[in-house]
Amino acid sequence: MDTTLMLVIAFVATLLGGMAIGFMFGITKGMSLGATFRTGRPVSPIPWILCLIGAGVFLLTAIGSSVYSTYFLASSIQTSAVVTEIVERKNDEGHVSRTPVYTYENATGEKFTDRSSTGDGREFEVGDTIPIRYLKTSPHQSRIDYFSHHWSLPIFMVIFALVLSGLGIGLRWWRNREQQWANKTLHPTAGNAPV
Repeated sequence: MDTTLMLVIAFVATLLGGMAIGFMFGITKGMSLGATFRTGRPVSPIPWILCLIGAGVFLLTAIGSSVYSTYFLASSIQTSAVVTEIVERKNDEGHVSRTPVYTYENATGEKFTDRSSTGDGREFEVGDTIPIRYLKTSPHQSRIDYFSHHWSLPIFMVIFALVLSGLGIGLRWWRNREQQWANKTLHPTAGNAPV
């Protein structure tokens, strides 16, 4: 399985898992909130901390993939390739992704065959000529020379990082508001406890 496809599957699974964990935290929090406030214990900071940790992981992934894409573009040679085959994959929902297999020559005339690391929505056909880039030091490593093939992973990771950061900041704000309400309502003589 292609590395990029594995990364995308892993991050989607992580995102969905994070949403499920957040949902469970929310249900548990809703059931125990009254008891927590009555005992005077502070509202748990775990949900917003986990969100910010997840945002940091996504941000580091975005930085790493951006650095590699920058290195690849600086260390590669642009040429043309010919699509020799279209590999189609159907997922469980019936969506078909089409991945082109292409051949190209390096500067010395040696021929290589490679395949796109991700399914592409573009309508490639056998015989099409496409722009590619290959590494000077490893000519068998190539990419289709489109913006999406270089920058889609970093962009998606930054979006996920921003979403999780916003969620973490929102949960932190909500935690402070709930704690202040509990302190004022259930323990009015204790003052506002630090959060």
